Amino acid sequence: MLIKAGLSIALFFSPLIASTAFASSWLTTGRSASIPFGHMEYCKRHRYDCGRHGGVVRLADARLATLNQVNLAVNRAIEPMSDQQAHGTREIWLASTRAGDCEDYVLAKRNKLLRRGFKPGHLRIAVGRSRGEVHAVLVVRTTQGDFVLDNNTDEILPVNRSRMRFAKVQSATDSSQWVRVTGRTGDPDRVTLR
Repeated sequence: MLIKAGLSIALFFSPLIASTAFASSWLTTGRSASIPFGHMEYCKRHRYDCGRHGGVVRLADARLATLNQVNLAVNRAIEPMSDQQAHGTREIWLASTRAGDCEDYVLAKRNKLLRRGFKPGHLRIAVGRSRGEVHAVLVVRTTQGDFVLDNNTDEILPVNRSRMRFAKVQSATDSSQWVRVTGRTGDPDRVTLR
């Protein structure tokens, strides 16, 4: 019975255990970038969620478990659908929805993680290209590296293992501003962690 329980726990955490082995990679950023229209509109409706922040989270086992639970729950709860099909509009970013596109998954995960003790500065929205299409993901900034929560996979990946070609990300210090992604680094001294 103990072996079976141990195996269940190991299988539950296996995506995270694999991911942390390849961590210690962060996104590097440069000049200001354009703000996605959907995010601009979201910030008008949710001013409290768009402002000056900062910080980095230490990635303990409990935090890993929370990231895994939230990623899996949201990936299963939202039916993938365009904003036009789901909401009758070309572009809208919503945190609570039963159907939506990648930004809706990102905002739902972000809101759940905020309710579970993560700080706004730990959770940054990134936009780039994946599978040939524009795509948004949630990037969690930690002392062990930046990790990607993506609706296209249940595995939480460090940025250096993500198939995403990152173009821009929310600023580490002000979530209403966006900056260009200039690359990835394994050197924490080249990264703004606050």
